[in-house]
Amino acid sequence: MKYSQNVDYLVSTILYLASHGDYWARTPSGLAAELSLDAPRLTEVFDAFPGIYHRSPKPGDDGEHFYALQARYAQREGRGQEPKSIAALPTEKIDMLLNFVLTMTEQEKTVRQVRLSNWFAAGAAIVAAGAAIVVAFID
Repeated sequence: MKYSQNVDYLVSTILYLASHGDYWARTPSGLAAELSLDAPRLTEVFDAFPGIYHRSPKPGDDGEHFYALQARYAQREGRGQEPKSIAALPTEKIDMLLNFVLTMTEQEKTVRQVRLSNWFAAGAAIVAAGAAIVVAFID
């Protein structure tokens, strides 16, 4: 799964999960309903980026796992148990997460452009070689 194809889900969920006062973790269906997102796609995004999102070890009563930001979850106190609340992330950490996602998005776009340019260059080289062979046989 690519950052560039999911930047809308990544940014909205990072902002929500980093700064919400009451909810430091949410189920995909609960968060999707609140942010008007597609719940199955949100689950895929959460699972595809484990470096950003922490998945609860056990599912809740409805069978869904809770997801939190790794950066916020790392701030919990009482490491042996599930925390009841975790303070919101400082602005600097939110900026760092968003900059990371945006940098990865730009990097994916750059890689895609370089690959496309390489294919065009290879195609042009093949056409030029073919033209040279044809000219050699005509003379």
